[in-house]
Amino acid sequence: MIFQPDRYLLKKQIKKYSHYIKGVVLDAGSGKIRRYKSFFKFEKYLTLDINSKNNPDIIGSVLDISLNENSVDSIISTQVLEHVKNPAKAVNEFYRVLKPGGHCLITVPQLNELHEEPHDYFRFTRFGLEELFKNAGFKIILIERRGGFWAANCQMKIRYVIDLFNLNRRAWLAEIFNLFFLICGWLSILIDGLDKSRANQKHALGWLIVAKK
Repeated sequence: MIFQPDRYLLKKQIKKYSHYIKGVVLDAGSGKIRRYKSFFKFEKYLTLDINSKNNPDIIGSVLDISLNENSVDSIISTQVLEHVKNPAKAVNEFYRVLKPGGHCLITVPQLNELHEEPHDYFRFTRFGLEELFKNAGFKIILIERRGGFWAANCQMKIRYVIDLFNLNRRAWLAEIFNLFFLICGWLSILIDGLDKSRANQKHALGWLIVAKK
């Protein structure tokens, strides 16, 4: 697998707050690979995706979730809202199907290359993300930044090389580049951890929010 700071930090961040996800869980926009399912302790794990080829339990959009009100204990949705034409409506749907006292754990990008075109519509700041959830009626438990200037800078360079040389389809070449990606990536993450400056705080790869109904 090609090393990317964003993917490493995303996985670490979700695992850190995985204790909020329990009971009957809805993975909204689950995709084909349920990368984070093993992090959670749950009674039932429901998957929702618009693409039937991903074999979800529920085929449909986060804009119109075919579940009753107050029907799930937790919602996990990672890197999905940027692909939704109306993120506010999606967050309102999360609120509708979530039981009182239930939690959402949501991640979004602030900086990313175009991907899954043409269905790539938005990027989010922490303030925009906070507004979405407050306006839907949620109580914000926490919002956490993912990466800073150094990781973001390294991530974009790595993505450029991946796309330039089509490394996702050229495994032999990806292995050669991956050594440099690992060095660059780990160094950027280390420097981000050491750089406490306000300048670094203004940069982010993305955000994680935990919100309660």
